[in-house]
Amino acid sequence: MTAVEDQRTEVLRPVDRAPRAPRALLWLLVPIPVLLATAEAIRSPKMNFNDYWAILAKVTGDDGVLRPLALFKLYNEHPIALVGPVFWLDAKLFDAANQALGLFSVALVLVLFATLVSMLPARLTGNARVAVIACLSALLFSSSALEFFGMGMSGVHWLVGIVPAVLALRFAHRGNTAVAVVFGVIGCFGHGAAFPIWVSLAMMAWLRRDELWRFVLPIGFGVLTLALWLLPSRQPGYPSSTLVGVDTMLGTALAMLGQVWAARSTDVAFATGTLTAAVFAFVVFQALPKKGARPAQSTVDDSGWFALAFHVVLVAIMVGFSRSRLGTAEALGPRYAMVALLGACALLVLLVLRGPRLARHHVVPLALTVAVMTYAVGSAQATAVRENYPRQPMLAVAMRVDARAVIDSMNWSTKVLPVLRSMKAYPFSDDFTLGCGRYELGSLVDMSRVKELPGPSGVSRTAGAVETGPVVGNSKIAGWAVLDGEAADCVLVVDGSSEVVGGGAVDVPRADVASTTRGTGRGGWNAVARPGVEDGVVLVGSEDQLYRISLVIKAG
Repeated sequence: MTAVEDQRTEVLRPVDRAPRAPRALLWLLVPIPVLLATAEAIRSPKMNFNDYWAILAKVTGDDGVLRPLALFKLYNEHPIALVGPVFWLDAKLFDAANQALGLFSVALVLVLFATLVSMLPARLTGNARVAVIACLSALLFSSSALEFFGMGMSGVHWLVGIVPAVLALRFAHRGNTAVAVVFGVIGCFGHGAAFPIWVSLAMMAWLRRDELWRFVLPIGFGVLTLALWLLPSRQPGYPSSTLVGVDTMLGTALAMLGQVWAARSTDVAFATGTLTAAVFAFVVFQALPKKGARPAQSTVDDSGWFALAFHVVLVAIMVGFSRSRLGTAEALGPRYAMVALLGACALLVLLVLRGPRLARHHVVPLALTVAVMTYAVGSAQATAVRENYPRQPMLAVAMRVDARAVIDSMNWSTKVLPVLRSMKAYPFSDDFTLGCGRYELGSLVDMSRVKELPGPSGVSRTAGAVETGPVVGNSKIAGWAVLDGEAADCVLVVDGSSEVVGGGAVDVPRADVASTTRGTGRGGWNAVARPGVEDGVVLVGSEDQLYRISLVIKAG
């Protein structure tokens, strides 16, 4: 190494000149985001979400047996060879529980976190190193990534591609190209987000000036991956609803890069995505060795982070090409958050290692500021994900009573119903409940003991209404009810013979009801009844008392 290169490496050594925080306190910050993500997975609905049912129906026969050949088909242009068996095992062993997949996503992100920590160079030491580790934890388990933990099917599908891809970068970073290729292959069977790994591995080999075979081998696997991806038959697509230009593709790609700091604002995402791409370009340009020269040792040490940043940019470009037909706002979807957060991880580490002097000399405040800001801004994404939770119990009832029109209207696959029945998975498992004490589907209700729940009058704190009358089977039934200002504990639908023929979800957000009744903002409910029910009656429960909602407003 030349004297110039030695001097450059020394200049790029991070130095923390801020007052030294107790290192133990910094270490205590590391597990907090992990625990919060775990809590979100546990409190999420038991009922799984849309893609889970479609993929499970694709890879499982009506008898509940896994269909191996179906694993090599595509779903929304993505492979399902890894996620298919995971979903099948979830149905077989855990009653198709969403929480199990959410917790598995937490475990996969822990692997991702450990992988990134192992890629930090040795010259990052002391409090600066611990602060960066704490920030990596906050980024990977950010509120922006709540869909990965609260809607486990989404997290698992993306992560079985992303995690092996990052592991591939880690092993290539350590010079083990053969193992990197193995993980690259695994990732490409998991999700399309892993497809650019071959270009990223080749880029790393070129930047490090490795042997030629370390560059050529990934390129060969990349060509093979593309060929295999083109093999499965596809249904013809529909024309785009908008006229797409280069600007649309560019905007979609940049918005995806910057979404985690955008608070669901497309304009802000354009700006933050552009800044992220600009910083990546700056640090890579600074690291390029002169023609014929060997790269500095710091460049070799940081090559995994350059490759990670490059991989994230390539995924963003893929999203720009494939999803821009849906509009640039599509890039703000929470399903893309983990890729954007990996970009944020690479951005932080490269700034700390190779950025301006201000960043390298104030690592602790920089890392903690990025961690807190990203977690706080992600609240908008997290709120959008949580808004999907209340309808899940109604979907469970719809499946149980075979209300196929309702299932179809919610964009869920009815093809999975015989699969779930044969596997006795939720909602066809023994632990299915309407949440109304002793009242379950088929129970008889003593209507003489049911109290009337009046419609709204003045500022009554005990009132309710059915807003989609008349109450009939195989259709969505919606309304609201507050009991002494509180939400009901459960909702039931009974027919003319007082038999329980349906149920649904309570605690549905209704801000308008809160302002009218001065009660809870979660007084809404949704319900469904079995096909064939006419002139049903909606009951809501609180503790051991049932109430009949007397006000039925005709739908429309």
